[in-house]
Formats: sequence, structure tokens, C-alpha cells
Amino acid sequence: MIDSQLEKTLHAISEFFDRYKVGYEGNKGYRKTTDLFKFRHAVIDLMEAGYLDREKTIFWDLGCGDGRVNVFISYFVKYSIGTEIEPLIFEEYEVRKKELENTLKRHLLQLPPDNIYLFQGDSLSEAIERQVFKHTGCSFCDVDLFYTYITLHDVFAEKIIRDAKKGAKYLVYGFSKILPSYHGMKLVNPNVGIQNIMALYEKM
Repeated sequence: MIDSQLEKTLHAISEFFDRYKVGYEGNKGYRKTTDLFKFRHAVIDLMEAGYLDREKTIFWDLGCGDGRVNVFISYFVKYSIGTEIEPLIFEEYEVRKKELENTLKRHLLQLPPDNIYLFQGDSLSEAIERQVFKHTGCSFCDVDLFYTYITLHDVFAEKIIRDAKKGAKYLVYGFSKILPSYHGMKLVNPNVGIQNIMALYEKM
């Protein structure tokens, strides 16, 4: 489980990124960001279900933005991979990560593990898959847990159904009351973390 030192670290990370939160729910708008205070509850759910393992789990955020989810979940997985199509948004990652690390150091908290790999480009492209493999040795079909905001959930679901391994999980953030169904996936948990905003699917 999460020890007290890590709990303090995760709280500090959530507070840090909360200052830069954009949007809340739904699929409208240019940009959305994950509320890490809510995401923490999802992480606990995923841990208890056995879906997160620091020695094995490969995670991929298909629209990682400034990398906040990748930083947060890096403490719980083997590889924390992220891809972001917008160059200007992607550029925020390095600046904010350095600022975050300085904050964590000042409070004697745990720095993120050296397992975060972010790439600028189209998550649906073969070029991005080649970059990911070059730097991590991981193929799309090796990924255990995919993540995205609701905006392009259906497009990413199609790729996961087509190219991911059987049993791969797909966590989608931004839902409210109506959950979609994907042909080729089953709904595993309609309310991950009991926050009424995340649902977990599994490729059949």
C-alpha cells in the first residue's frame, strides 16, 4: 500500500499540478487536465485490484499533456509512457517537472522514479510507436494499462482493440453518468475510485 512518506509526496504533487488545472469533465474544449486528487483514488482501486505492479506494469497515457498523470503514476509502475500531440503543451512538461522536483526537495519528499518517458507526436502513429520502442523497448502490444481523457476516447479505443494485447486495461477520465460501450472491450469498473468520473475497460 501507500506509506506515509509517499502519501505526503502524492499530496504535494496533486497540489502542485492543481494550480494548472484546465477543464473538468465532458469532451468539449481544446484542453482538459486530470484532477490528481481524484486520480489518487483510482490508483488505490487499481492497486487493490492487482492492476499496478512496480516491477511489471507498463502504463501509457495517450494524451499526456504536461505529464502530470505520468509523474503521479510513476511511483506505481515499471514504465510510465506518455504521448502528446500538441508541441506547446508538451513543452510544459520539463519546466513543470523541474519546478516540482525543487518543491519536493525542499520538503524532503520522494522524487519521481527514473521511469518516465514522454514523447511529442500523434499517439496513433507508427512513428511514435517506434520512438517509444527505441527508448523503452516496449511495443504497443506490451502495454498493460492505457489512459486518456474522454476527448478522443473512442478513437483510442479502436486502436487498443486492434493493436493491444488481450487483457490490456483502458482507463478513461471525464465520464459522468452515461458510459460508452466498445465492441471488443468489456466494462470492468464503471466508477473507478468512486469519483464518478473514471471507468475501466478491458480488451477481450
